[in-house]
Amino acid sequence: MRTTPRALAAALAGALLVTGCSSSDDGDPTPPSYDTSDSVHAEVLPQLAANGEDVESAADAAWVVDATIDDVDEGTAVTLVAKDDDGWSEVDEQETDDKGRVTLTSRDSGDLHVMVGDGDDAIGTEVSTDDAPEATFTDDFDDESTLDDKDGSWHTRDQGYTGVRTCSRASADAAEVADGVLRLSVTEDPERKGDECQLPGRRKKFAYRLNGHVGTEGRVAFTYGFAAARIKTQAGRGQHSAFWMQTVGGQGPGGPEKGGAEIDVIEYFGDDHPEGGLTSFTYFLDKQGKKQTVGGWLPNADELGDDWASKYHVFSVEWTPEEYVFRIDGKVTQRLKGVSSGKPEFLILSLLSSDYELPRFDGDLPQTMEVDWARVWETGPKS
Repeated sequence: MRTTPRALAAALAGALLVTGCSSSDDGDPTPPSYDTSDSVHAEVLPQLAANGEDVESAADAAWVVDATIDDVDEGTAVTLVAKDDDGWSEVDEQETDDKGRVTLTSRDSGDLHVMVGDGDDAIGTEVSTDDAPEATFTDDFDDESTLDDKDGSWHTRDQGYTGVRTCSRASADAAEVADGVLRLSVTEDPERKGDECQLPGRRKKFAYRLNGHVGTEGRVAFTYGFAAARIKTQAGRGQHSAFWMQTVGGQGPGGPEKGGAEIDVIEYFGDDHPEGGLTSFTYFLDKQGKKQTVGGWLPNADELGDDWASKYHVFSVEWTPEEYVFRIDGKVTQRLKGVSSGKPEFLILSLLSSDYELPRFDGDLPQTMEVDWARVWETGPKS
């Protein structure tokens, strides 16, 4: 039996009454009324939520509020109240997990109220979007010169026909900025038209491919904070969409704090993947220079959505010295605790066709990944 709001409120010592009317769906002219409680903890994170079919500005994304309610059972309803032109109203309601945590979102800026219970039983706390970190880099992809221009933020990464991609190579011809979107594609390589690539131990042959693969190396990097990208993935298997980061100057041995790390915010391996298709992880080199990997397939991927190729979603990482927190539209999908990268990292967006996934190719070329925007909120030393 879950803890009731009345029992929770009665147990609070020194609660402060906030005057005003209760909120309603139609909007109220005065703030909501509740007892301010030390048992309600809340923090406003950056604008990390914006799923939908249409292109929109990064500045219009929803704020994310992380809240924890002490001493409540799993499933306790928590409400977020915000003010718009029509007054105060409830903008989101979610249920706590087994640790009392909940994620709420608001498109409205300014003061926000996190509440548990109704009427005289209500408790809560007030937060403000003014306290969230400020963005230090934003690209809405409204300007074509952002890509492969000497003054732009992104350039094509020179990787091809080598390593784990002997059948594909990065090419500027597989990346374009148009209509407010960065489009990255996997398509046939016109310079190898008619040629076929055969993988070791495989009878089937494949057409040589071009990959959309861009990064901000030498142009944009940061240390600690948030990084996010609003992405609509490809549908087919045989290639994977990715938003990731690598260490400026390359990784070195000695662990992540000393040598940096690769941070894979999200990878999507296509619809109908047996593991759900979504993965987030990080890897680094230990003192002996041996690769160590932490993270992996996202559990319960089907609960996160099944519309990756038809709608945009915001994929993000919160990077601190003690952990990485991965989110999709603000919802925490994975926490990797432990020492993290202590080096500046640059951003990468890619749609890559790797040798190990080619045998599972199940669609037509080209396959396309669309990026509406990318953003960074740096909280550590300026890079």
